This record gives sequence, C-alpha cells and structure tokens, in this order.
Amino acid sequence: MECTSSASVLEYLRYFNTKMELNRIPVSGGLELTKRCNLRCAHCYLGSERTGSAAARPEMGTEKVLALMDEIRDAGCLSLLITGGEPLLRPDFGKVYERAKKNGMLITIFTNGTLVNEEILDLFSDLPPQSVEISLYGATAGTYEAVTGVLGSYASCIRGIEGLLDRGIETGLKTVLMSLNLHEFFEIENIAKQYGAKFRFDSDIFPRFDGDRMPLALRIPTEDAVAFDMSDPERIKSWRKFLNSHGEFRLSDRIYCCGAGVTNFHIDASGFLMPCLMISEGCFDLSSSGFDEGWNSMTNLNEKKTDPSNRCVGCEKIALCGYCPAFFLLENGDENRASEYLCSSGTARYNDIMKKELLAKEA
Repeated sequence: MECTSSASVLEYLRYFNTKMELNRIPVSGGLELTKRCNLRCAHCYLGSERTGSAAARPEMGTEKVLALMDEIRDAGCLSLLITGGEPLLRPDFGKVYERAKKNGMLITIFTNGTLVNEEILDLFSDLPPQSVEISLYGATAGTYEAVTGVLGSYASCIRGIEGLLDRGIETGLKTVLMSLNLHEFFEIENIAKQYGAKFRFDSDIFPRFDGDRMPLALRIPTEDAVAFDMSDPERIKSWRKFLNSHGEFRLSDRIYCCGAGVTNFHIDASGFLMPCLMISEGCFDLSSSGFDEGWNSMTNLNEKKTDPSNRCVGCEKIALCGYCPAFFLLENGDENRASEYLCSSGTARYNDIMKKELLAKEA
C-alpha cells in the first residue's frame, strides 16, 4: 500500500479546516484552570488577578470543570490547552487532565514548571500529553528570578524541566524576550538545545488586562528582537516557508481573520466562555448553562468589519507582524489602530527576509 503523499495530506487538512469553519465547529480550545500563580512575573498580563486578591468571581468547582470536559468533547473539540495562572496549583488538576485525556483530546499544558512533582510525572507518564510548554525566563537564577520575583524559583523550574525530560515527556521551552533577560537570550536558547527541547520566543509584550501599561517598559527594540529571530538558520527557513505559504494573504473587510469564536474558544477560570484569551467581548457565563448554549450565543467575530482608517488592510507584511486586533484593543483601545510595535517588527522581519533572498540570488 502506498503512503499518503504530503500533497494529499495538505489538501485534506485544507478541506477539513474549511468544513470546520463553515460549520463553526469548536475543534480547538483553551481552559484556564486558575488565574492564581505562585510566581510574580514582571510582564504578566494578569497582574493582580494572579494573587487571587482581585478576582471578583470564584473559580469553577471540580464537577463543573469535569462536566465541561464532556461537553466540549461532544461539541467536537479535538485539541485542548490547559493553562492558568499556574494550572498545577489546582488540587484537582489530575482529575481534570485525566478526564480530558480519556475523552480523546490532544492536550497541551502551559506551566512554569516549578510545581512539577512525582505525582504529576507519574500522571504524565501514564497518560502522556501532546506537549508540556515551560517558560524559561533566564539562563541564571539571578536573571530568571528578576523576572519571576520569587527566590528559588529558577532551581524549581530546572528541576521540573529535567523531571519531565527524564520521563520522556514531550517538553518545549519558551521565553518572553524583554529588557530584563535580553543579555541571556543565547544562553537560554543553548539550554534548550542541550536538553534537546524545542524552543521558541516572543518579544511582544502588552498591557495588563486591568489596563496597567507598566509591562510596555520591558519591551526591547524591534530591531533587536528581529536580529535574534534571524540569528538561527532554522528560524529563517521557517519564516521563509511561512511567508511562501501565507504571503499572498491580505486583510480585507473582516477585521478578525483568525479562528477565534469560529473554530477556537477559551474558557476562563470562572467559567466564562470567550472567543479567545484576549477577547472578552460577547463572552458567555457557563456557570448555569451548557457549552453548546454558550457557543451558539457567543459573538461571531467573523461578522466584524474593518474601519476605513485601518491601515492593515492590504498590507503585504501582515503575515510577518503578528497581526491581532485584540492586541490593538488592549494597547490602543481600538481594534482598528495597529500596534506600532507589531508593525515595526513585521516591517523589520520582512525587510530582512527580502534582503537575504536578494543576496541569495546574487550569490
């Protein structure tokens, strides 16, 4: 029997995605188990919510979360991100994870890694997640803890990473590049390489959800961010491939061009269903309702139109900037007003790729 060709696989995936969009099937989602966190990261978008002191609504109980795991399965969810805050702070994490896993979903966990213990390692060994992603904010305790604000957290994070890797759990490392850890970028990247772990980074920092703009002071210059991005041949290759496949895309009359509220969803710790983590508009309280009712009642972002003033419409660099109207709203109070930081990043990335393409042709 012949193997399925990559072309036919891609064709099937396009067909599958189109069908999901047309039928508005929630195939992918995120579950925020808690807003609480044991770290106090300088750039965190949750701000005071992570301590629990500013939480106006209680967290969902175990039975409600377990019921939702069944409901989203029945609605068509195939891929689920379990996140926080720090999800491992929930004493019922194991019950929730096991239910989601046994419901057949592909599970990704976002954690800071500091609370990974033998019980968690045994759970993941018995029921392996698709991936565990851990944020590594520094290559030394001094830098890492300058970001997290908690003494001893670096050693706990490294212990968690090594515990997962020793058990053969698929583990990825990532970092948010900011002024506090910029000087250790290559060392952080090298730690990932030494562990044989996948690595990614992001320099896009935005205001907190409560309106606090302090994290913006931690942004690094876009030229530095792009220089780091283009320092690795594999990342350059990845960006070129992405540009080749998405470079023809142009924003037209629909301001939202992602799957938020169409094939993707987010449920926060209090049981509010949202199009995505960043968008609270049109959210639905699931505390006394089922997922299907919430999904069918939620605002369809595909229906929102761009404003004539939106300069992103028709831009040839939109595939490289991280375009997100929800980010624009958070930073500028307007979904149609682009983030200058993202725009500058996209331009720098585009110019760098085009320059390398030209040099390659001339060689």
